Amino acid sequence: MLSSVVGIAPFIYVSIARKVHIDLHADPCNAPRKVTYMLEYREFPLRTALTYLLFSPSVGFAMLVIVKVIEGSLLPMTLLEHHGLLGFGALAAVFSLPVAGFVVDRLRRKDILMYMSALTPAIVGLLGSLIGFPNEHSPQIEIALVISSFACLAFLMVSWTVQLNRTVVVKFRGRVDAAFLASALVTFLVYYLLSAMGVVFMASDLLLPAMISFVAVIAAVTLRPWKLDQAPLAVQGLVMKYFRPMILILAAHMLWFFVAKLRFQAEGLGTLSQTVGFGIFEVGILIVGVVSAGFLADFKGRKSAFSTLILLMGLLTIFGSAMYELFFVDGIIAWVAGLLVFERFIEGFILGLCLLLIWSELGPSKTKGLRLSLIWFFFLGYMALFWAVDLEATVFGFSFLAPVELAAVGGNVAVFLSLIALYMIGPLPEILGREIEMEELALNFDDRQVKRTVDAFVGRDDFASIRSQLDVLDAGAEISEVSDKDMSEILGDDFAKMLPLRRVPGVGPNLERKLRRAGYESAAQLSGETPKRLAEKIDGLSLARAEKIISDARKILKRTVKPTRKRNRS
Repeated sequence: MLSSVVGIAPFIYVSIARKVHIDLHADPCNAPRKVTYMLEYREFPLRTALTYLLFSPSVGFAMLVIVKVIEGSLLPMTLLEHHGLLGFGALAAVFSLPVAGFVVDRLRRKDILMYMSALTPAIVGLLGSLIGFPNEHSPQIEIALVISSFACLAFLMVSWTVQLNRTVVVKFRGRVDAAFLASALVTFLVYYLLSAMGVVFMASDLLLPAMISFVAVIAAVTLRPWKLDQAPLAVQGLVMKYFRPMILILAAHMLWFFVAKLRFQAEGLGTLSQTVGFGIFEVGILIVGVVSAGFLADFKGRKSAFSTLILLMGLLTIFGSAMYELFFVDGIIAWVAGLLVFERFIEGFILGLCLLLIWSELGPSKTKGLRLSLIWFFFLGYMALFWAVDLEATVFGFSFLAPVELAAVGGNVAVFLSLIALYMIGPLPEILGREIEMEELALNFDDRQVKRTVDAFVGRDDFASIRSQLDVLDAGAEISEVSDKDMSEILGDDFAKMLPLRRVPGVGPNLERKLRRAGYESAAQLSGETPKRLAEKIDGLSLARAEKIISDARKILKRTVKPTRKRNRS
């Protein structure tokens, strides 16, 4: 297998452009001193994924605190007092998101920020639980718990996402994101059920979740995530091309939701969720949607997954109303149960695809954190508006109420917005397979930059062979001249037929059989070898003879390539 890789070493830069990104836009003089090696790309990085998954209990703990504050069941105080704490927490989130993006982009050790953000709420929760709520330090410790849950969740998610983008390539990232979000939702569900069942330790239902979160972060530290190979991965393209149709999708979802709520209220019923009665177990449907989005994004690409999301939203807006109207006619609960499952699946799909993916993958790598935090800032505003209208809240004398007229036109507008979003997906940039930005990059750049890319891709011993093959291909040419199509035209798809081993002087029948057993099929592959390694692979082959065979193979390759390139240019 290695000889096959080395055999196509002249195309290594084009191959890397399909695999992994190393940020080459920066000034070479300002390049980091530490050599950044190429990331895992052949097999799923299981150990790396496990390292990131261990932060999910901390997210689940923060979600538990936030949900219980909204419900008014976190602490022994009134609902109004809980809503006061909620105001502090929301304000902390508003300020924390942009600050987190700014800090993460400028912080070299992002893993330290991850630890601090994950541990702080757990430590505050442990301290408060051990002392007991309320305690002599109330209300300071209660406010610290809520503020740390909101603020640290913002810092943790931003730093976690940016760090993931630096350590896991795009074709595995969707599954890691999906596993992380699914694990966070599962831990939240477990925490919530334990609290609902009255499972408490030392008179507090926060103690056990806080302990689990704390231990999980310590376990992540033992895996030494700071040792992970990192590279500033990015995809060329504008994030706004995804963001604009995303706005339309969210608007269509909000319109559909409140149209359905108004119709149910007109029938004297509660909400769709209350009518079906799944309760907290709706989280399980969200998890299925999250996992589906992550796998589809990895195997089919972000653009295909995003198109699927728009299709699902279109189906919901078009046929969703028909399903609950049938329920109003015949009273069969299966209609609205299926509708609720479909809606929650779409919401999970949105979380799995559009929360942690896309926004940090497109655009310059140096502004990932700030870009991600600004997108989430918009999502935070959307959720605040959604909750305010759903709860019919009054803020500064303004009542957030869904107008009754919305029931007549809202559904049609939602369908229209979905169609516009569908129209806008054509120019969306592909992400899978394009995780690199290579502009004005020549094949004859300095050795240090070559070592940071090519040498790391196939191993340190291959550096000399790659450089020699670049010389064969006239290293002064721009990378744009060495495209996949050009290479196919230069050498064809079958190297073995065009440059057979027997064309190399000194390769007879016996040596040819040995070379084939070692994995060499053409002279092009021999030209990419180093004499030392070739001599080690072939029994009875001396170092001097290996040097002579490789030199002859390169001469043949050069004689074959140059006339073909001239014909193609003419």
